[in-house]
Amino acid sequence: MTLRPVVFDHTALIALFDAHPVLLGLRQQADRGERTLVMPAAAVAEANHVLGASHNAWSALLYPVDVTVTPLDSSQAIDTGHMPGALAVRHVIHEVRAVSGIIVTRAPWQYPPDAGPTRPV
Repeated sequence: MTLRPVVFDHTALIALFDAHPVLLGLRQQADRGERTLVMPAAAVAEANHVLGASHNAWSALLYPVDVTVTPLDSSQAIDTGHMPGALAVRHVIHEVRAVSGIIVTRAPWQYPPDAGPTRPV
């Protein structure tokens, strides 16, 4: 059974580094091929601004088969330019809509009601 994709925002990525049990469970679902994890590049950048982690520290999270790191290219930048909020939040909203996924966050107040389904952790 394949479950809906989840899109981790920067707050979820920081909590994943802290071994949050719910987030580790979502990660294990991806490892088993049951779910796709999406990590927008802007969220990774914002999380690493706080964490200051090395490439090696991130590699275990970003490069397994069932994790997709979505780039912030000119198309996404233009598409999200009209939205309110921080760039990392706007990129998450763009990606959750693109994959019909669920936003995973520790800060749900950052997202407007029409952003998409949100799973606070």
